Amino acid sequence: MVKWASLIEQNIEEIAALDTIDGGKLYSWCKSVDVPEASNILRYYAGAADKVHGEVFKTSRNLHMYTLMEPIGVVGHIIPWNFPTIMFFAKAAPCLAAGCTMVLKPAEQTPLSSLFFAHLAKEVRLKKIY
Repeated sequence: MVKWASLIEQNIEEIAALDTIDGGKLYSWCKSVDVPEASNILRYYAGAADKVHGEVFKTSRNLHMYTLMEPIGVVGHIIPWNFPTIMFFAKAAPCLAAGCTMVLKPAEQTPLSSLFFAHLAKEVRLKKIY
């Protein structure tokens, strides 16, 4: 996930241009706010992925109780048109950090940046992304 964030930072101009063409957002805003924030979100969850540990709790009865953090299955995401880059990573990063499989449907008005992120994920061999 950290490699994916680095690729996003390397392609910041192209991603900002895609969001500008698709959604009409200001190029300067996308380049200075949206894309760096998306990279920060991805780096945050990449760092948190190995910090999830099971905890043992004390109970009032004579029981052994603990939490077990494991992927729960496929997670579906539908992201809006107005913040396609930030919403992509606000949804995808925690899901991937938890080890879940995800299906993401971008807004029909702004699909280009999501398709480009899938391309970048394939570049870093994140998992199978279609």
